[in-house]
Amino acid sequence: MNKPLAATLRGSAMLAGALLAVALAVPPVSAHPWHSQDPIARTHYGKLRGYAEDGTLIWKGVPYAAPPVGALRWKAPHRPAAWHGVRDATQPAEPCTQPVTTRRWIRTGKATGSEDCLYVDIYRPQHPAFQRVRLPVYVWIHGGSNNFGSALQYDGRNLADRANMVVVVVQYRLGPMGWFFHPALQSGGDPLTDSGNFGTLDHVRALRWVRSNIAAFGGDPHNVTIAGESAGAHNVMNMVVSPLGAGLFEHAVSESGGMTTDTPAEGLALARTTIERLIRAKEQVSADVAAQRRQEMEDNGTLEAYLRDTDAGTIIEAILQFGSMDTYDAVEDGTVIPEGGWIPAINSGHYNQVPIILGANEYESKPFMPLYGPTVKAFFGVPSGDYSWMDLMRVMDGDTKADGTPLTVDDVLPTQVDRDLYELTGYYGARNWRAKFVDTVAHRLAEQQDGVYTYLFKWGGPGSAPYPFSFVYGAGHSAEIPFFFGGDEGLFGYPFVPANEAGRKDLQHAMIGYIARFARSGNPNRFFAYPGWWNRWLAHSAEREWADLSCPPWRDRSYSCMPRWQGWSNDAGAPKQIIFDADYQRAQIAMGNEEITMEDVSAELAAALAGLPANQQAAARLFQFSQPW
Repeated sequence: MNKPLAATLRGSAMLAGALLAVALAVPPVSAHPWHSQDPIARTHYGKLRGYAEDGTLIWKGVPYAAPPVGALRWKAPHRPAAWHGVRDATQPAEPCTQPVTTRRWIRTGKATGSEDCLYVDIYRPQHPAFQRVRLPVYVWIHGGSNNFGSALQYDGRNLADRANMVVVVVQYRLGPMGWFFHPALQSGGDPLTDSGNFGTLDHVRALRWVRSNIAAFGGDPHNVTIAGESAGAHNVMNMVVSPLGAGLFEHAVSESGGMTTDTPAEGLALARTTIERLIRAKEQVSADVAAQRRQEMEDNGTLEAYLRDTDAGTIIEAILQFGSMDTYDAVEDGTVIPEGGWIPAINSGHYNQVPIILGANEYESKPFMPLYGPTVKAFFGVPSGDYSWMDLMRVMDGDTKADGTPLTVDDVLPTQVDRDLYELTGYYGARNWRAKFVDTVAHRLAEQQDGVYTYLFKWGGPGSAPYPFSFVYGAGHSAEIPFFFGGDEGLFGYPFVPANEAGRKDLQHAMIGYIARFARSGNPNRFFAYPGWWNRWLAHSAEREWADLSCPPWRDRSYSCMPRWQGWSNDAGAPKQIIFDADYQRAQIAMGNEEITMEDVSAELAAALAGLPANQQAAARLFQFSQPW
């Protein structure tokens, strides 16, 4: 069912591609190939000196676009300037301007970062066997609601070394600097800038830079996988449906995507809310006066100058001063993002058809629930007693009560009903998430193409992680990142303990193995041949599919004895998703065949809530974040 990519790009897509070629043009020649262990890379724009650490070559703070400052703020990104000599690439770039956010996603009300932030960090194995080998390229787009996060949070050494890939971590404009759809910034002459999708255009620009320059780091420019989690997964899907993404990547990975695209009207409404909060903060006026003032500046043409004269951090802090910060979704402008967003584009077949992995976690909602604790307590009286769900953070930190005794889950959730309500709220919130952003999307994709793979990540609950983490957070949002990406710290720094080391490392090994295979070939089961006599033999014995369901007890787990990850099938009862879990000793991986719809989840939740008081039912339904497509 795979269709040639060229056949999917017609009409406006071709026009958009031509416009992009002009706006984001790169030199036509290839970057100088990397072929030594010396961390000098020769890109189109100049030489870069990185460094070696723990068997990995690393380059940090590599510019892929000109700084979007001054006249380039709220513009489509431009090519970076060339430099003479050898540029130092040993220090990370500053994060893009964003709200200061704690490790548990709590805002402080302050801003941090810089507008000069369009840089990538690059990691590749230093092993001499790869001296003249072009490796698969794994481009990671970080998450954070498209309003926070940076390359600083992602150490690509583990993944690069264990999966034998070139790992590229991309920074991009965030919040109102990245997505701002308003006529005051639209000239009518440049559809890219007029789209308001500056962060999305940064992703395009980064991928074009990778295409033209990654050979200088030993990467294969024609074997690129784009991957991301949460907002990063949203951005991956935007590349899948955007005409501007055509020909820039060969595979895609969407981990726990949970954001949709906005209509132009929704984008404009968010921009106006931002402007009015800014006016309130700068001029110390009421909301009504700010709305009037915003309208006056729109009418008399002074709004653009007002916005450009304001520091980016001031805009961020004004948003936080008068409310929370929204997620920043791409806008369906018709050039960068198709009108109607993902589903119409997929249904039409006019999108970038590549092998793709989609997945979600069993308890996506749980890490968010404590953040909403005060609101749930104030409006719904949940839970009973003196505490809110937010106090579960204190439980995790080992805080004490006034009498000096430890604060426990039973103190915060004093009745069985309170504990059951917390559990089912988290579980069905995640089911809602999965039904919309994994199962429905996978079903639609599978109507158009082969090579659709999905997963359900379950590690972190009882039997794999310690209590109370296993109850409070479990397999929560972003818990899968260290398993796919590598690392030795679990969600919020809690669940990785010596007792579960064997099982979680076994699972991590398997999941990185699947990702390595997928990035190599678009198939998570196809053997990734490494240098060495053993792997040379495997390479000559043809790329084979393995279907072993377990490893013999006398062998360590290896790539050749992972369960076969079968592609999604729309047939009832057929394989759908691979399930990732582990006990304290070994990975527990198997295929599942459940497909759920949002209607299914709604009916399941109604049955689970039957007989509960109205306030408790309302609290549980608050975490059914998403509505059907």
